[in-house]
Amino acid sequence: MGSYFSDLFGGSVSILRAMKVTLGHLFTRAITVQYPDEQRTQPLRALNRHVLRIDETTGQLKCTACEACARICPTRCIELTGTGKGKNRHPSAFQIDHNLCMYCNLCVEVCPFDAITMWTRIGELGSPVRSDLVFDIKALTAERFYPSPMTPEKPAPVPAPEPEPEKVEAAAAAPSS
Repeated sequence: MGSYFSDLFGGSVSILRAMKVTLGHLFTRAITVQYPDEQRTQPLRALNRHVLRIDETTGQLKCTACEACARICPTRCIELTGTGKGKNRHPSAFQIDHNLCMYCNLCVEVCPFDAITMWTRIGELGSPVRSDLVFDIKALTAERFYPSPMTPEKPAPVPAPEPEPEKVEAAAAAPSS
């Protein structure tokens, strides 16, 4: 009879402990993300889709078609052909097949011109058709700035320049017309 009450008391204590955990989580904020409507912010170093970067001073692709990325790719998912010679060399065709890519990031690391990046925060690569995951040079070209791994999460605010005292006094003393 003693073991019956001991088991009954032990089971009740176990249920109360479980209810304490349940009640502790009942009133906390939900962390579920309703995916199509909301999307999680991805970390800066998330390896997603490849993007060819543009030189902001000239507006041209940084890629010189040196083919270092295509040579180092273990899955051979990069196809690249270049035209021109010397400083005028640029890619005429650049294709990356994301069906084959294993996101090893070797192509980004080997690029001597920082012309290709994967830190894009573009997280959706799904497609019902496999041919939609083959990106050409037009689809790979960056239409905006993409951070590098060294870029801070949020840039530091630039303080407004303070006016020089001589110019403020000169502006105050000048007759207004």
